[in-house]
Amino acid sequence: MTHEEKVARWIGPRKIGVEIGAFKSPVPGLDPKPIYVDRFRDYAGERCLADYYGDATELPFRDHALDYVITSHVLEHVANPVMALAEWYRVLRPGGIIYCLVPDRRYTWDHGRALTPVAHLLDDFTRGTTVVDGTHIDDFVDGVDWSTYSPATPAADVPAKKVELKKIYHGAVNSGNEINIHFHVFEPSNLVELFEQLRPRFPWQVVDQAERFPANNPIGVLAVVRVEKTWRERAAAWLAQGQPAVLPTAKPFDP
Repeated sequence: MTHEEKVARWIGPRKIGVEIGAFKSPVPGLDPKPIYVDRFRDYAGERCLADYYGDATELPFRDHALDYVITSHVLEHVANPVMALAEWYRVLRPGGIIYCLVPDRRYTWDHGRALTPVAHLLDDFTRGTTVVDGTHIDDFVDGVDWSTYSPATPAADVPAKKVELKKIYHGAVNSGNEINIHFHVFEPSNLVELFEQLRPRFPWQVVDQAERFPANNPIGVLAVVRVEKTWRERAAAWLAQGQPAVLPTAKPFDP
């Protein structure tokens, strides 16, 4: 299966939505193009595809404004995934779609790391965890497969590189600065369980999932979730029809 096939089935044409963190590889098949949001103007020396500044946990849209939220290889970089999902729920209309692709640890450099329990993800939300968090630094640095994470690093140099990288990350956190790592690791089991565990709080339904997705890069697991919303939220969404999706406080990136 491809993105184009899934997008056509679950989103379709003439919808208004956002893709978070597209960088330079946006999800294809969307017509019209989504609004692109990113935390960074540039990343790894390259310009990000982004219209507005925003974060997975803080989007520049009003409540019930969008038909869909798309992310690809983003949620693993979020220190507080439940906070992000709550934000995606907020900006979606009744019937809106969350289209969430994450790397399946079994097919990436994370394959040696332990699967993140859903209870831990829920605890991150309760504790208000932010990207200025060092909990997973050692697990990340020691657990990734360095032969694929940093193939240019000779095996003999890996131990010293681990020490150096840990020092950089811990130093950043101790200084109050955010870090960008795979905070958590996913497989189909814990991704779907996370959505199911949150159903009492957020009325939604997992309507599709796919493993080894997409066909041209089969290292991901896809979850497609339809948001239902409460009757009060449905009423609020109806009253808000016709208002601009983007908040007046949104910060556009320079063209």
